[in-house]
Amino acid sequence: RSPTLDTNSAYDRLQISSDLRTVTWSDVPQGRPHHPHRFECPPQALCSESFSSGQHYWEVDVGSACCLGLSDVSWCLLKDEDSFSVRHGGVVTSLSVPQPPRRVGVHLDWDAGLLSFYSADSMAPLHSFHQTFTHPLHPGLVIRAHCSLFKHEEQI
Repeated sequence: RSPTLDTNSAYDRLQISSDLRTVTWSDVPQGRPHHPHRFECPPQALCSESFSSGQHYWEVDVGSACCLGLSDVSWCLLKDEDSFSVRHGGVVTSLSVPQPPRRVGVHLDWDAGLLSFYSADSMAPLHSFHQTFTHPLHPGLVIRAHCSLFKHEEQI
């Protein structure tokens, strides 16, 4: 099953579906109560699950614009219309993606220190980060329009 979105972290103008797998920008504040984990800016939400071992795979319908993970200490894939880039440690690198996918596969091999992004349709690699992970990883989405989480597979 796919990761689920944490409503306590969600920016107040993000509408989260009842199954906690789809998030959409809303012009209307959602009126969620204050929570210390709530994002004020940028408009994002973390997933409830974190990963600290094993291999995990899930897919994200990135629509026309979406960021997968975004903070000063995260690994990020950004999609804006037909362009892709990655970000880590404040460094942004543009990617050459001949056919930009609308669905991106995310593969985390925590023990090997590998986080990879793929075109979910063709499984063509988009980018991989190699890092020694020292803390649990929480998937996160920054929303500009609409993003959905799909199937999650775990291999231990």
